[in-house]
Amino acid sequence: MNNYYSIGETAKLADTTIETLRHYDRIHLLKPAKVDPSSGYRYYSDKELIYLDVINFCKKKNMPLHKIKDVFTNDNLDYIINFLKTKDEEIEQEIKQLNKTKSQLKALRKQYENQAYLSDVPLSPTHFLTKALGDRAIVKIHSLQKPNLESFHQLQNALNQQLEDEPRDAFAFDLRANIMTTLEPSENPSVFFVVCEKYPEQAGCISILPKGIYLYGYCSEEQRMVTMQNIAAYAKAEYNTEIPFVIQTVIFTGMFQWVYEIQVWLKSA
Repeated sequence: MNNYYSIGETAKLADTTIETLRHYDRIHLLKPAKVDPSSGYRYYSDKELIYLDVINFCKKKNMPLHKIKDVFTNDNLDYIINFLKTKDEEIEQEIKQLNKTKSQLKALRKQYENQAYLSDVPLSPTHFLTKALGDRAIVKIHSLQKPNLESFHQLQNALNQQLEDEPRDAFAFDLRANIMTTLEPSENPSVFFVVCEKYPEQAGCISILPKGIYLYGYCSEEQRMVTMQNIAAYAKAEYNTEIPFVIQTVIFTGMFQWVYEIQVWLKSA
């Protein structure tokens, strides 16, 4: 059964005006589904709403109404199919661009939030606290080891390469840069990683950071190495815990400025 909407309801649903719908009717661009013969009231169905969405999109692309009308009245099905396919591809590109812009705005907002939060937090190589954290699923990016601006810019591309054999759409990430550093002598002691917000159960690239009590503190780039040494020594002295690795979460406080949250796992929660 068709749903029918008055011209006023249709205008609201299609984000347009009653006069615009009347104009479309006059120029035979879009006729109502039916007209009440006694009252002359126009009624539209879901089909017309779909056409209105297409019309609105074409208008946003500066396509004149007579060109849109030519498409709707064309008898060549291949032409219509190709036209709609092209518009579908344009919409997909707009969605990608909007998602990119959204991510950039989110990152910029996060920078200001970080500045607000860290304004009351001491950056110190000797000031440590504890907190409980849940399991964290991560993907290690073995091509990146050293924290610098170039590595941070390469993070997204390096992650995509790491997942080239995985169903990319099945993953979602917190794209903050994290670095895991082993304290034992090693040829490559550090590796970047990102935390997964969503991932398929069968993914072979996933590692798990255990839930539990973590010792943590904040430091600058200049304090980073000594802070890692100090936090390991503090964990040994105060908690009798040998630290196999240190986690460094990069926190951007500006376009070219960042500090670190240093974490070590103490015990299960």
